[in-house]
Amino acid sequence: MWESNLSEVEIFDLFSQTLGVHGELIRHIALGMLGLMLLCFFIQLWYYLGVYGKLPRFRNNRGIRPEIPSPPISVIVVVRENNYFFVENGLQKLLEQDYLQFEVVVVDCSYDEEIGEMLTDIQARYGERMHLTQIKASHHHDHSIKLAITVGIKAARYEHLLLTRADSYPTSDKWIALMAKGFITGDVVLGYCGIEPQKGLGNRWMRCSRLSTSVRWLSAAIRGHAYRGISHNLGYTKSLYFSHKGFNFLNMNIGDDDLFIQRIVTPENVSVVMNPHATMRQISYGGLRWWNRARRYFSYAHRYYPWRARWTTAIELWSRFLFFGAVIVILALLPWPWPLIPLIFLLLRLWIVTTKMKRIALRLGERKLMWVYVLYDLYAPLGEAVMALRRRLRPDQAIWR
Repeated sequence: MWESNLSEVEIFDLFSQTLGVHGELIRHIALGMLGLMLLCFFIQLWYYLGVYGKLPRFRNNRGIRPEIPSPPISVIVVVRENNYFFVENGLQKLLEQDYLQFEVVVVDCSYDEEIGEMLTDIQARYGERMHLTQIKASHHHDHSIKLAITVGIKAARYEHLLLTRADSYPTSDKWIALMAKGFITGDVVLGYCGIEPQKGLGNRWMRCSRLSTSVRWLSAAIRGHAYRGISHNLGYTKSLYFSHKGFNFLNMNIGDDDLFIQRIVTPENVSVVMNPHATMRQISYGGLRWWNRARRYFSYAHRYYPWRARWTTAIELWSRFLFFGAVIVILALLPWPWPLIPLIFLLLRLWIVTTKMKRIALRLGERKLMWVYVLYDLYAPLGEAVMALRRRLRPDQAIWR
């Protein structure tokens, strides 16, 4: 039988020393996590009270007086073969806007004769309010969105342009009037487009995602560091477009609302419009799988963004991820009542985030999202990291022409 060379007393002393060493190590880890949690908490505080916190009280009214008239507007939209819903419903909402002087320039890029006939009939009903131009595609070759928009800009009668997409529609008949006010103070006008509200958790999740990403570039724009807009609700002048010789990155199918905007904006020429009645709504063609695929596709332009835009986004997401991670580690390591400390900071951050995001959401016409936004807020850092990793490992060649 095996006999130990250590007595029972020596074994007990060794066991106690081991526990003591491990206990000291655990205390050091917990203290380090506590320091990390506090650092990340204050970084998050700076974002939601400082950077994003300016959005609820932002008013784009500098230089706007009642006697200053809004300019005539040309609305440009590109129609393809699968845009029946827009032709039957959304186009009418554009043509019947409550605004004195405007036109809707429809660029027909479809190879569907029925779409062309429907557009011709609508033009006959609305007369000069609708300008129809065509660049016919074929089954084997689709014209790029940048070429189609360029054709629409050249066909536009007026200097001031509003651009939207055929998969979206205005939430009110005041959309043009409110967006046109933005041209009084700037040559580039940025608006918001949310996902069309529908039933189900997936729809609310997509709306939270759109709200969260929009808050980043809207807050950057009001601070004089605009780096993108959204192609469903965007405006700039005709002369500004041609003075920069049109779109850049012509070998890409994306970039018309971010890479081109980065080229034409200055701290002084951007105007941000935040009003529920100036909001557009995008139709969703599927659930979360469709949404994630679409987000990943359009996010390939991110690598060409200015360093400020990339780093401010990364710091916010990483500080949020590390904050949640530190809270979990502290809760697992420290005995009661020490876990009360991270729980207090966790609840305090949750209250600040939901309060600020609710106020921003109301400015943009988003409602009944906050209980889902709490879950999205927890998931977003991991989700963004996974999407960035998939972009690198499995690049989508469809973005290139």
